[in-house]
Amino acid sequence: MASHDHAKQIDVLARVGGAQISTQMQNPARVQATLEGLVASDDLVGARVTRPGGADIVTGQVDGENLAVVASLPLGRSVNDSVETLGTLTLYGVLNTDRIHTLFVPLLIVWGTITCLLLIMLALYFFLNRSVLRPLAEIGQGLSSAAAQPDFVVRFSKSSQTHMIEPLRDVASALDALRNRLSTLEGGAQQQQNRAARTIEIAQLGYAKLDLDQRRFTECDPTYAAMLDREVHEVLHSDTLPTLVSKQLVDFDEAENQIRREAIRQGKTLDETHRIIRRNGDIRYIRVILRPVPVKGTYGSVVELVGQDITDLRLNEIRAAQTDRISTIGNLTGGIAHDFNNLLAIVSGNIELAALATSKNEQAEYIDNALAAVARGASLTQQLLAFARNQPLSPKIIGAQKLVTDMLPRMRSALGARVSIAIQDAPDLWPIHADAAKLDACLMNLVSNAADAMPDGGTLTISLANREIDAFQARQMAGAEPGEYVCIELADTGIGMSRAVAAKAFDPFFTTKNIGKGTGMGLSMVQGFAQQSGGFTALHTIHGQGTAVRVFMPRADSGTASKASGLDQTAANSARLKGCHVLLIEDEDQLRMLYTTKLEAFGCKVTQAATGEKALELARSMTAPQIILSDIIMPGGMNGVETVDALAKYFPDATVVFISGFSQNAAMHNGLLSIGRVLLQKPFTRAKLEATLIDAISSKTTHGKMPEGPND
Repeated sequence: MASHDHAKQIDVLARVGGAQISTQMQNPARVQATLEGLVASDDLVGARVTRPGGADIVTGQVDGENLAVVASLPLGRSVNDSVETLGTLTLYGVLNTDRIHTLFVPLLIVWGTITCLLLIMLALYFFLNRSVLRPLAEIGQGLSSAAAQPDFVVRFSKSSQTHMIEPLRDVASALDALRNRLSTLEGGAQQQQNRAARTIEIAQLGYAKLDLDQRRFTECDPTYAAMLDREVHEVLHSDTLPTLVSKQLVDFDEAENQIRREAIRQGKTLDETHRIIRRNGDIRYIRVILRPVPVKGTYGSVVELVGQDITDLRLNEIRAAQTDRISTIGNLTGGIAHDFNNLLAIVSGNIELAALATSKNEQAEYIDNALAAVARGASLTQQLLAFARNQPLSPKIIGAQKLVTDMLPRMRSALGARVSIAIQDAPDLWPIHADAAKLDACLMNLVSNAADAMPDGGTLTISLANREIDAFQARQMAGAEPGEYVCIELADTGIGMSRAVAAKAFDPFFTTKNIGKGTGMGLSMVQGFAQQSGGFTALHTIHGQGTAVRVFMPRADSGTASKASGLDQTAANSARLKGCHVLLIEDEDQLRMLYTTKLEAFGCKVTQAATGEKALELARSMTAPQIILSDIIMPGGMNGVETVDALAKYFPDATVVFISGFSQNAAMHNGLLSIGRVLLQKPFTRAKLEATLIDAISSKTTHGKMPEGPND
């Protein structure tokens, strides 16, 4: 009887513990604590909770020969009128009725307490569900369907109205305000997204992604594919990029591509324009922005591309440039015709007057007037060639500081007494590589302009400075290239220019001066000379305050800049030409006779040749000349350069002076001068011819010998 009672108590103990453990199955730590409380009985040595699909929770001893299962109870909970199995509670030990009886009462108290708590929690749940959770669920459902039903109403029960109506109304109002704000933001974001999409559509921007290492496109949209004259799937094919480069991309250069790859590896964004030949033969201009994609802080081979077809824009720019060019040619032609007609009228009129003159003094005056007009025509020709960047140059290593210093007396004379000169020197000024005489003429043009801009007096400030122009600065200045320059700036305090005048300041024959005060070729000549010399110009002006013109001349190569000099001066006298043998090669009969007369007046012995072939024929039997004076441009047969090269084997020690009536190939002229030959520009005076020949003979040791001719 006692044994039966003890077993019953153990069974009750298991049921109470099982009920408690069933509510704790989601918390293994609490289950463990409950098991430890059960095993505290002397009659229990171990307990186990077996969970389906999970590890067992064990306390005490559960294995051994002397152990017996005291009680085993399934664990479960009710769910929707059914029982969900949670596991099994098994108790191990030796039955001890006294211990079981002692443990039964505390466990019974614990079980009762837990039951009361569960009932209280269940009642609280039903209350909160009706008063709080159900209204909140309605609010959540209304917010989730706000897009479809923007106006919704939350209904509160009578009990919730009594206790929760005000707090929930506040919550509902706050949520409603938040919903309205989110709706506004969503509408704005959608509107902005639509505008961005519309902008991309109107601008016809295309997007693609390119892997340079794999040489293939990895992404592409239809717009970008259309630019390449392909469908999207065709662009993504592995052969697209090689085909594009080899057959469609015009002017592709592998060296430039390597530079492009290096810039991408450095993370630089590139903006380029390419010409692509479509399948129908049309050429399209495609602007592409290449942006490298960063990977873990570095830049690899993946590039994002944004492309735009700018063919129409580029063609419009070309048409506008052609229109401007035609307009410039028209202005140039009209200006030349006007000025030369005036000069020819002066020359012809003075010659007629000289023929009618009754005295030698009067005749000489008319001839001097005609010669002055000829000199003005020669100067105008030089200005035109300078504007066209096609004048023959004789560049040397010169010091800009010395050149400006030597020019100061002439500058002061041109400016007049009411204008002062301020010079801002620069220490360690770099030498420059330029034609000193042409640079002198450019600066004097600027001085003349400054004098005209300051009729009531002022100050002309001349500044010289070393300047390093980087790629960014070069893009801000027309005609500039990155590099090292010496900047010569002439800034006046005159009347300045309006924007309209400044825009045309460098146009040929454009002038704001009164009739007879200028040709309008000054600034255009300065710009043309600077660009032909490898430099550029910049104009800064403020209407009513003054103008500054900057001439940037390239720095001389450090390997050849050891000797800088100013303008070369000829100190020899005409006696050095007496008895000098000159071989004259000129195809124009009248000019040849004119030059012969001048040379013989210097005391020279002249041998004439009308063609290069005739000169070579004479060379086989004539005595060696000290000077070969040859025109460069001769129609038919050999030109002057070819003739002189052929004569080199006969007269290797002769000094060569070329004559040029116009600059058909200025680059060729400059190349000739670089090997020590002298150039005399037509038209020239008797004094200029004499000085040039004397200078050529005097500098013979500097020029060295002519290049050797071919071997017989």
